[in-house]
Amino acid sequence: MHNRFRNTALVLSAVLALTSVPLAASAQTRSVKVHSYDLDLATAAGQATLQQRIHHAVDQVCGPATGARMDEIMSAQACSNVAQVKAMTQYEAVVRAAHEGKVASSHSPDVIVR
Repeated sequence: MHNRFRNTALVLSAVLALTSVPLAASAQTRSVKVHSYDLDLATAAGQATLQQRIHHAVDQVCGPATGARMDEIMSAQACSNVAQVKAMTQYEAVVRAAHEGKVASSHSPDVIVR
């Protein structure tokens, strides 16, 4: 399972590296707090629910990757890529803490999508 998280992080990092900095900056304009206090993150079901919540929050922050102009589509996709990478870093920390039976000391149990 740890390898899956590492592979996800590597893929998301590669996507982040491919996005341009001006487009990626749009991910900083809004944020959504994704709560996980009601989930058992030591289970696959709890993790899947948190991932769904994160995905929904990314859509709220960045909007859909649709539009009339290509630059709007690319901007939304870049925002989504950056927000997803940042959120997954936090996700991995809270899941790791759940497996260790504690709350991560440097992270809240919530994930902030920006």
